[in-house]
Amino acid sequence: MSWRDPKKMNIPQGVDIVNPNYTHPHLVMTPDLHAVPPDLFMGFTFVLMGQGYLSSGKPPTQPRPTEEDEKTLFVKPYNQWAPPPFNNCSIRVDSGLNRAMSAVSGMGDLLSIVTTTSTECDRDLHHMKTRLLYGLPPMSPSRWRKKGLHEPENMKRACQHLSNVVDAFEYLNLPHNESRMRKACNGIWTACHDFSRALSAYRQEKGRGPISVTAAWEEYMVDYFETVAARAHAWVLERIDELREVLILQLRNTTGAPNGQVSSAQMAILDRIHDLTTITNKADTKIMLPLFGFTLKTFTSAAPRLRDNWSGYGGGEPMTQYPYDMRSRSRVYGIRCKFLSRMAQIQTVIENTRSGTSYSPSDPRGLEQTCRLQVSEYAHARRELRGPPPETGDEPWIANLKNTMRMAVRHPLRVWGFIGYRISYGHSDEEWRRFLERFKDDVTGWGEGVKGAADVKPTCELRWIDGREHGIPEGDVEAARRREYSKSPACENFLTTATIFLAADKASIDSYLEPIQDTAEPVIPRGDLGSFILAVEAAKEREANDGRRGQRGRSAETPSEEFDGTLRVLGSVLFDDFWALMSRNASGLRELAKMAVVHPQQVYAGPSVPVERQGWRSSGCWSLTVLKSLEKWRSL
Repeated sequence: MSWRDPKKMNIPQGVDIVNPNYTHPHLVMTPDLHAVPPDLFMGFTFVLMGQGYLSSGKPPTQPRPTEEDEKTLFVKPYNQWAPPPFNNCSIRVDSGLNRAMSAVSGMGDLLSIVTTTSTECDRDLHHMKTRLLYGLPPMSPSRWRKKGLHEPENMKRACQHLSNVVDAFEYLNLPHNESRMRKACNGIWTACHDFSRALSAYRQEKGRGPISVTAAWEEYMVDYFETVAARAHAWVLERIDELREVLILQLRNTTGAPNGQVSSAQMAILDRIHDLTTITNKADTKIMLPLFGFTLKTFTSAAPRLRDNWSGYGGGEPMTQYPYDMRSRSRVYGIRCKFLSRMAQIQTVIENTRSGTSYSPSDPRGLEQTCRLQVSEYAHARRELRGPPPETGDEPWIANLKNTMRMAVRHPLRVWGFIGYRISYGHSDEEWRRFLERFKDDVTGWGEGVKGAADVKPTCELRWIDGREHGIPEGDVEAARRREYSKSPACENFLTTATIFLAADKASIDSYLEPIQDTAEPVIPRGDLGSFILAVEAAKEREANDGRRGQRGRSAETPSEEFDGTLRVLGSVLFDDFWALMSRNASGLRELAKMAVVHPQQVYAGPSVPVERQGWRSSGCWSLTVLKSLEKWRSL
């Protein structure tokens, strides 16, 4: 491999400190309000009530309240059930759940509201870290392939997507964010400890033994952080392995220079493999969430295995401990991997000599052998550092979907999906039928490589309501919004989102009847153009958002930037991306609209990277973007 400036390589460049010297390369700041997902503790509440599973999909092992009179005590105010002195609360609605939610929001500590609960980060980085914390993949395997990211000619784009994931974890591991997560989780532990004491007193009155709620929380928390990191890490390595195999196949078909040395064509391939190796190092050492300083009384083995002094380390000692600082961790890990690779290469030379095998420096067979040795030794070092990868079940959004449908006993839910309104009537019946067929084919082409998809995809539906039957004028989104679609017969035994419905307006229908050809490469990367549908914020959700914004004031947005509660969504990402985000409450329509504003058609198409946004910028589609000025565009 040739020597290259790391700043010019297709590898993670790192994020700097936040507040105020944030130097991420695509600076569009957005508030980062939550250290951990707000629904993290709600998931634990279901576990505590005997109706949920751990984030990995495993059943919990710690004892929980099993008696019917105990299962809901966590959400009830102490003064309604707890024995003295635990029922002497200054706040009438004080409960275990409220105390835990207060810890997550920081409302229990006024100083923390100002200093630790909120910060700012780059818009696209914020989106990626949010996806990962909610257990969502950066991109589905089918979407990855549709964008052509598995092909070597799109290596730069692929590496930027992989680097996005590493950057998100580096951001999460910055001291400021670590402190926020630690404070929130330790606050939940304290809330569980208080509840555990009250519950034990309650159980003692009834002749029952004590239960440690803190142990149940520790199990849930440890599993959550391990699973979030494991899912993201596995996703990155799977993509890297796929790209590396394609490059090795290319390498097999090369020849060396006339003098027997590595040719320029071979060097170009090896440089790309080197990029993937560097990303592997960063992924192994940074896609982690060490629980340093987290309160652990039962699951003490989950505490990070730290070692401060690494001076003189040459790589000969197994790396079963690691530095706390993630950049030092990456450096030490690189030393270990190089040592193992060097030892393996020496052993291979010895074996080749014994067998009479000899390769010139440019022999593709020898180059492939070296690459595969390096991969094997990285796997060895990875097991030392990270241990065996934990088992994970269905993707969290699918597990949540299954659980919701399973628990719906009074009103059974048999199918799930979106409700859609037809609000454009200028097309003939044949054109509308053709739209429905093409739309269905587009949006139901998901599921490949998505754990659990085979169980829920057969019950996925799209139900349409003809706006004419309800007096909705042509193209009138507001009239459709005023309709209580959730009370429609179409929602009977149907699980849909309470906050979002779809609308087939003229632009959406035309995008399927007269689709734009996705052949604008290399200017506009493949997979970024396509047919779309309009997603609309339901009336109650929009009113709630307007109320919250009214309390904060509207000065942050100019009239031209006012969000109208609608978003165009690329049809191919409707379910395994958009639905997953909406059903998990990971992002709102407003946040996704901020990402869509830089797209040539203002369509949400999933996460994007700089080289893709540069293609959109260079496409010449200025008239299709609502931007105040060229300076505004350059800031996005």
